[in-house]
Amino acid sequence: MTGTKRGQGNLLQAPCECIDYVILHELCHIAEHNHSEWFYRLTGQVMPKWGKTKERLDGVATSIIM
Repeated sequence: MTGTKRGQGNLLQAPCECIDYVILHELCHIAEHNHSEWFYRLTGQVMPKWGKTKERLDGVATSIIM
């Protein structure tokens, strides 16, 4: 990964499954640089319920970023 990710300094406060999702998301970007259909299929092959995990992360994001 060559870019800098902002707002992830408090990520370690998130539930473990959410941390796993963020790592997986970034690893999938090695194979597919954008959020294409193929990107999400790849994500789903590794973490079939990634959508629910992302919703959980979105739900706690405000409290861990502050």
